Amino acid sequence: MPRALVVGPNSMLGSRLSERLRELGWDVLGVGRRAECDVYLDLGGAELCLDYPVLKADVLFHCASAFGDDSPEGAWLNERVNVLGSHQVLALARAAGCRQVIYAGSVSSTAQAPDLGSYGASKARAEQILAWGLEREGLGFASLRLAQLYDERGECVNHQRWFGRIVSYARTGRTLRLPPGDALRNFVHVRDAVAALVLAADQGLRGVTDLCHPQGHSYLSIARQACEVFGSGGEVVIAPEKVPFHHTLFPALSPEFSSLRFTSLLEGLRGIRDGGHAQRFEVFDVH
Repeated sequence: MPRALVVGPNSMLGSRLSERLRELGWDVLGVGRRAECDVYLDLGGAELCLDYPVLKADVLFHCASAFGDDSPEGAWLNERVNVLGSHQVLALARAAGCRQVIYAGSVSSTAQAPDLGSYGASKARAEQILAWGLEREGLGFASLRLAQLYDERGECVNHQRWFGRIVSYARTGRTLRLPPGDALRNFVHVRDAVAALVLAADQGLRGVTDLCHPQGHSYLSIARQACEVFGSGGEVVIAPEKVPFHHTLFPALSPEFSSLRFTSLLEGLRGIRDGGHAQRFEVFDVH
């Protein structure tokens, strides 16, 4: 039975990955700060942890991250957790004898991204540190640069605020005033991201790959589809006085994942409607 370490087992991605791995027969150990985790690790700890219980694992999945903004406090949080925390992950991977580390990266760390901020920059540096450290150890490293993730359980609203707001207005029949602009966004269902992570482990994938949905959508398109799916009388109007949505670079899907069957946006919205957790999409103010 293969064994996986999942760093960030309580995150949206980490929890769904843990569920899927167990379904596939993996032994899964959760790594994090909460008392219920199998292995304690504080990515933002002041000291490097080198003292771990005796354990062995085949693959380490790094699904934890800080999502600070570009304020001094947010940038400091991202640097401490995402960048310095990658050294903690390296130490754990060495101690457990992992043959491979798979990192849940972000397309926002792409060097050509026009809106590269504190979060994207910290994810890029973490990626570099992990690649450097694992190469020195002769271990495999893969980074899956993920697009915007969403789910049907409402966990995504903490990070995908506009998506959450769109769903909340559509399901409650409100009129949504959207900023102007046709800038594309790229949303990948968390199930599809999990499938890609498992595929990367099965194939021993190495290097940096991009996981973006084959089809992008503007927020206006998403909002109109959400109103159609929920059928609650919600409407969408463009508010010209609002700051337009900025354009973001979303790379093409890497060929390594061309065999995956991606959830369409309509399927995802119907899953939210019918999944029993739609009331969790309660985001009304986005700044």
